[in-house]
Amino acid sequence: MMIMKLFLILAGWAFFLICSPVSLIYLIGVTCFSYIIGIKLEKNANTDAALGTKKAKHLFIFTVILLVAILVLFKYVFYFTFDSIVIPLGLSYYSFMVIGYLTEVYRRKEKAEKDLINYALFVGFFPQVTAGPIGRSKELLKQYNDKIKITPDDIKTGLYMIAFGVMQKFIAADNIRLMVDKNLSNGAEGLTTILMMLCYSFVIYFDFAGYSLIAIGTGRCFGIKLMDNFHAPYLATSVADFWRRWHISLSTWFRDYVYIPLGGNRKGKLRRDINTMIVFILSGAWHGSLIGYWIWGGIHGVYLVVEKRMKDIFAGRKTTDKNKKNDPNNENNKSETGSSNVSRRTVNNSYCIKNFVKNNAKRLVVFILVSFAWVPFYAGGLAKTIGTYATMLKPDLEKFKDGLLSGFGMHKETCIICLVIFVLTVAVSLYQERHKYMLFEKLSKYGIGLFAFGVVVYTVVLLVGVYGSEYDASTFIYGGF
Repeated sequence: MMIMKLFLILAGWAFFLICSPVSLIYLIGVTCFSYIIGIKLEKNANTDAALGTKKAKHLFIFTVILLVAILVLFKYVFYFTFDSIVIPLGLSYYSFMVIGYLTEVYRRKEKAEKDLINYALFVGFFPQVTAGPIGRSKELLKQYNDKIKITPDDIKTGLYMIAFGVMQKFIAADNIRLMVDKNLSNGAEGLTTILMMLCYSFVIYFDFAGYSLIAIGTGRCFGIKLMDNFHAPYLATSVADFWRRWHISLSTWFRDYVYIPLGGNRKGKLRRDINTMIVFILSGAWHGSLIGYWIWGGIHGVYLVVEKRMKDIFAGRKTTDKNKKNDPNNENNKSETGSSNVSRRTVNNSYCIKNFVKNNAKRLVVFILVSFAWVPFYAGGLAKTIGTYATMLKPDLEKFKDGLLSGFGMHKETCIICLVIFVLTVAVSLYQERHKYMLFEKLSKYGIGLFAFGVVVYTVVLLVGVYGSEYDASTFIYGGF
């Protein structure tokens, strides 16, 4: 299996070389540098001598500052200073992977990887290195150290993932984005702008979730299991729940390596709120230099601060109500024996209906809040962000009706196909929610007939997506970060 590992490394390096020789040079440089640092960190951190521990701390801090500084230089300083600067491909993703690995070694939670081949594969595995998921060394290095086994079920599972990801990205995301861009650039107002931003919520989801599935599926075809990056985020019932489901690899990285080291929620509510704002502003900054990303991160930070404060208030009220309920001197607790004759089935049905309505109302509110926050993310600049929000307040009922009748510029056939993908995505999300996100693994257990049917469907949707009248070739949104 050493040949397989070398093949995967060289495939990744060839991919980088084709895209940009500078990207390959930087990737190899970071790989070799962090490999040596990891071994030195383990050697110094494991010594009982105070001098060795101090050396490890200084080396770790220096390395993290250096990696972050290079990231900032390329994404901010060089970007604004030099028009022709080439930002290394996948820089944000594998830089975070390396920082996470070195942190675990410094904390003595993991041993430094001694095999350069395995480590090079960890840093430069081509399906995930350009746009995530941001892998964790604990899971990936364990797989790379073991014998890589490729089973027929792995290949089928991977191809199902790739097929569904391609469908989401190349048909749904690209065609809907074309519609959104056309309408917003042609002076959309009022309800039309609001609808376009709601549609953009699905554009960015289909684009990034689609890419993640393609990356995870490609890795699976080579016998490598990458971490999930999305768990039906628009089924979230709170903003905190949304961030447990959206871009999981990034949100958990910030939680483990920024939020918790800052103190998390262990140092009081005010410190918790400040830490939350820091994390989400940094999350926005990670996406790029545009002020819109920072605003987007700040909005989500505010959402979470308010949500946590409200949770604290309601938690206090629930405790008070519970104490009153358990008080034997409370007259309301002295129930009559006749009340026990109430039908349990009626009570349970009423509770289920009430719970269903309540949860879906929460999901709708969260979706609207998240869509509202996507505005600066889409706009990029401050002036355009303010302008987009302002246009939402302008009346355009007649134009909106005309837009509905014309499909807002999208051809009828394309619109129908996108709606089918939307319905299919909802169905898949609901199934995944109930079955621990194992749909594609379950599909791989079926016979060759279903697989052949899947190949045919994949071919058809790919042709429709790439060669349809509404298609507009565009890059992966998160590939630019």
